[in-house]
Amino acid sequence: MGCFAHTMNLMVQSALTLEEDLINKTKNIVSHFRKSTVANNSFKTYQLNNGIKNPKKLIQDISTRWNSTYYMVCRFVELETSIRGTLGLLNNAPENLRPEEWTILKDLIKVLRPFEESTKAISGQKYMTASLVIVIVQGLFKVYNNLRKTNLAPRVLHVVDKLIANMNERDGFKNLEKKKTANIIRSKYTEEYESVSLADVNTPPNSEPSIWDDIDSCVAKSTPIGTATSRAIVELQRYMEDSIISRHQDPLKWWKDHSYNYPNLSI
Repeated sequence: MGCFAHTMNLMVQSALTLEEDLINKTKNIVSHFRKSTVANNSFKTYQLNNGIKNPKKLIQDISTRWNSTYYMVCRFVELETSIRGTLGLLNNAPENLRPEEWTILKDLIKVLRPFEESTKAISGQKYMTASLVIVIVQGLFKVYNNLRKTNLAPRVLHVVDKLIANMNERDGFKNLEKKKTANIIRSKYTEEYESVSLADVNTPPNSEPSIWDDIDSCVAKSTPIGTATSRAIVELQRYMEDSIISRHQDPLKWWKDHSYNYPNLSI
């Protein structure tokens, strides 16, 4: 999985070079607040005076990790009002962003979020990640092809096009994208996916495009319809019809091994 995560890192970093000047301008402002005691104190005071009880600090990115740039931009946009207000009060302050540049940063967050979803999912330690690769790749292709049709800033649409081009240039991505999601979902993968909590992979709000949209829809369609009582009766009946274990077997281990088949009885 490390190779897949590294590939995603390289693709996003390559696309972000299209907005290198804006990102460097953002970094410059972040560095000023983090290095200058006067600027940092003024920033904190401005937040307190505007009703923010727990002032936040800006995040400095790390050049080798694209998602650290994502986190930096997210926090930067989140604190836009405080940044603008504080820069106006400082002497020798770095150049602030123009209104259109703030808009581009906000659009970049939308564009980078699906890759952040993918990075978190593939780095998971609580569940199998190998089976997620095909769905993640297909989700990325669909999300970015849909983003091309939205009203993003023209400069940000160039970033979207670059991400798509980078994925198409990678044989692994291109070949996985051609597989049929429906066939995967009908296979054992559906069982594995249903054991992954959406909270574990930190999906974005429903209003934002997500790599999980297709599979969430398919899993929802495959979810059995019925009341909690009816499902409990079916589960109990299935248990009563199961074979009796040998007296030499460990019943606790048996319940652990069959917990997926009997999620309620095994609690």
